Amino acid sequence: MVEHSDDAESTDTDGLSSRDSENFPLSGAQATLVFHTELTASTQDDLADLWRGNDAAPYTILIADDQTMGRGRVGRSWYSATGRSLLVSVLLALPSTLRDQMGWLTLIGGAAARAAVDVTTERNEALISWPNDIVVRTPEPRKIAGIIGEFIGERDGRIFAILGMGLNLSLTADELPTPTSASLLSAGLPVPSRDEVVAAWISGLRARIEAFVAAAGDPDAAGLLEEINSHCETLRPGVSVGRPRNTPIHGTGQAILADGSLQVLTDSGVVIVTAGEVSLLDTDPHS
Repeated sequence: MVEHSDDAESTDTDGLSSRDSENFPLSGAQATLVFHTELTASTQDDLADLWRGNDAAPYTILIADDQTMGRGRVGRSWYSATGRSLLVSVLLALPSTLRDQMGWLTLIGGAAARAAVDVTTERNEALISWPNDIVVRTPEPRKIAGIIGEFIGERDGRIFAILGMGLNLSLTADELPTPTSASLLSAGLPVPSRDEVVAAWISGLRARIEAFVAAAGDPDAAGLLEEINSHCETLRPGVSVGRPRNTPIHGTGQAILADGSLQVLTDSGVVIVTAGEVSLLDTDPHS
């Protein structure tokens, strides 16, 4: 069952039963609509279906207590534990004139997620791992959150996409899915409520997307390029990047560029990586 909350009286949406979601008042103050479900297959798919049925406007969000088919990049599954993970998706839109800059939404989502973790834990521990993860140092970099961005269509001069975030809140060490994972709890950080994190994330998304649109999709003019480069864990020696249909590269991460790509200095020279996955295993410490 999906529940819906806003300032108006709840209504049924495509046959879904709905009522006030009193557990997420902070999120409701930032989002257009808040939907909540105890269990679903995928918050991404559910929100896409709502949009296709004309029942979702930008900044509509869906929060799940648990999901059975959560996914990360390139179709990988995303592990979660009921009540100890944050699972949330949000519908976003950019003007169709920014078609070529749509790829920046995932990086914007990562920047907003990193800031939300720092704000709600009252620490400065979170960093962006290019292209779409959030890590903390324990002392090695360990992944606590992932962002997935998916294009879903165009309507009325706007391009729509859904950003999903999975964040490990209070998973214990023996519940973590991989050796490179962490939760806020296992990293020794305060564990805020889901409502606090979602509200901070949506607020951050709004501010960054408004700046991005006002700057006509220029990440430098919007302040995004500086922010991401200032908080990117990937910009260090000892980076290993796996690339689709290509050999991995190893070297020093130097910069995130204006097109969202990663610049790496290798023994053979500078390499620009447009798509890849940074390994958190066997990494050199920050210099």
